[in-house]
Amino acid sequence: MKKKILISTGGSGGHVVPALNLYNHLKNEFDVMLYTDLRGAKYVPEKIKKTIFEVKKIPEKKYLLPLKIIFLFFAFIKSLIHFKGNKIDILISTGGYMSLPIVLAAKIFKKKIILFEPNSIIGKSNKFLLRFSHHVLCYDKNIIIGYKEKSIVPTHKGVIIDPILNYCFYSKRNTSETKEDIFKILIVGGSQASLFFSKYLKSEIIQLSKKYKIEITQQLAPGFDIESYKKEYDKNNIKNNLFFFEDNFLCKKNNFDIAITRAGASSLAELAHLNIPFIAIPFPHATDNHQYLNAKRYYDRNCCWILEEKNFNSGDIYKIINQIMVNKNEYFEKKNNLMKFNENETWENINRKIIKYFNEN
Repeated sequence: MKKKILISTGGSGGHVVPALNLYNHLKNEFDVMLYTDLRGAKYVPEKIKKTIFEVKKIPEKKYLLPLKIIFLFFAFIKSLIHFKGNKIDILISTGGYMSLPIVLAAKIFKKKIILFEPNSIIGKSNKFLLRFSHHVLCYDKNIIIGYKEKSIVPTHKGVIIDPILNYCFYSKRNTSETKEDIFKILIVGGSQASLFFSKYLKSEIIQLSKKYKIEITQQLAPGFDIESYKKEYDKNNIKNNLFFFEDNFLCKKNNFDIAITRAGASSLAELAHLNIPFIAIPFPHATDNHQYLNAKRYYDRNCCWILEEKNFNSGDIYKIINQIMVNKNEYFEKKNNLMKFNENETWENINRKIIKYFNEN
């Protein structure tokens, strides 16, 4: 009989996308179900077997603590019923506010609890749930260095895995060289887009277009009018493709010379795998500054540039891209380092390791 695995995830795409990718690796070998909330459900394809489970998120106010406890208690009871009814063997949790009730239910039934942490610092929920877990699957070895600091995964629990991407990425890799006639720029802000990018990067692109022939593909934040945005690019003879969030967009088009991006773990792993050098502008309000640490993992291997939003000045993007156009040595060095960063990543290799791990645990 196949092992039954429940993957608990929810909230933003940063939690749900890695969970879906893990689901696709496990689904043929195990009986896998997905447990998510209403926010997370919008990222999950209809064909995937899932239970939508809503835990009311209560603001962090002391006077609301009793209400929060009541909601969590009822969520815990629902989780116990779900666990007993489905006879789950292993729980995988990607964290988030909805993870506590289901993890406690797994603990009551003495089931194995695996946390999945793709970021370079363990999240607040997963940090609390460490005490209940058997292992933590993570991408960055820097978070497995003992248990002296609050945010560090203990060495006996940490399991390093290769970044888990959608299957479509493994048949695509950008090996093309930058052409003199046109420079292709991608601007993406992740599943929640980026208001900052939509507000402030257009002027940088227009400034670049006065000196170089460029093509821009840009994700806009909700609320921005694509047509008026497009008119400004058209007026400056900038070839453009504008869109709102589109799942696995890079599977469909990935022949970019450079990307300007936030620094979610999945977004950076996708760009790295596709061998697209990037300028990371981490979201400054990410919990524990995890986006900056995600980007630093690549920066320390000379694979990218980092600009911090709090220090951002008009002209910063122009300076980096202008330098690339003047002298491409640094650009190609970063491109080559990206290639080395993930040269052994294939769907088959990663799938074999993941299946082996779950068969042995």
